[in-house]
Amino acid sequence: MPDLDLQLLTGKIVIVAPHMDDEALACGGLIAKLPHKDGVHVIYATDGMKSPAPIISGRDKISPDLGKTRMQESIEAMKLLGVPEHNLHFLCLPEAQLIKHLSSLRNLLRDKIRTIAPKQIFVPFRYDRHPDHLAVNHAILSDFWQGDTQPQLIEYFVYYRWRLMPKRDIRRYIRPQFLFKLEIGDVAQQKRQALDCFTSQTTIYYSWQTRPILTSILLDEECRNPEFFLISNDASVGAAVFSNSVLWIHVVHRLEPFLQRWKYQIGATLKRLFQNDVRVSN
Repeated sequence: MPDLDLQLLTGKIVIVAPHMDDEALACGGLIAKLPHKDGVHVIYATDGMKSPAPIISGRDKISPDLGKTRMQESIEAMKLLGVPEHNLHFLCLPEAQLIKHLSSLRNLLRDKIRTIAPKQIFVPFRYDRHPDHLAVNHAILSDFWQGDTQPQLIEYFVYYRWRLMPKRDIRRYIRPQFLFKLEIGDVAQQKRQALDCFTSQTTIYYSWQTRPILTSILLDEECRNPEFFLISNDASVGAAVFSNSVLWIHVVHRLEPFLQRWKYQIGATLKRLFQNDVRVSN
């Protein structure tokens, strides 16, 4: 597996993040190590109004200013990594509904990218499990081959832990020639400080939550391990990036997100009911 050569990342770079925090989770180390931060632009697709998401309909509520809070968290995180605020672009499309707004997403991204004129575009992995991440990937790919000058397309990984795959990590099924590794040990502390800015995700932000969205264990792992990137080319279209288990990958890609949501919602509901029973008995 080759190392990612940062010297090849010259000129302007665009990182398209479906949600505020995706840019720091998947590319925080990369951003910290890039020498020219004024050439780094981040485009955020969604409005940030669904995470933390209500679990019990009609009971759990979120603050009406959650979106603004999450925007400010990204501004502070990127400031720690050296990216100026004027390089952050918020499209504010409805979170968890990007697939319903694919045309608007495509048009907004096209306009921003044409204005910035980057040499590289970083997008979520084509087999990411989150629908918003997939919508961003599809929106970029639909326009990628149009125009005279084509930026290089590089995919990053957020939801790479697949419990139903024997190796547990979808990146371990990708052909080594397509996957590039970036060691981030020298900037791990800086990445962690940036991630700690996302208080809405790293703490129990509302009283009805049973756990943070991003736990300390997960953040420690993200800052301890390398970041990985898939550099697309004509030989790496679709499932061609995988070395084996392609059929099972397709099955798990559809099945696991549903099972995970069901497990999280049922578990949270049962835990809440148990807590209520304890309070009543006391």
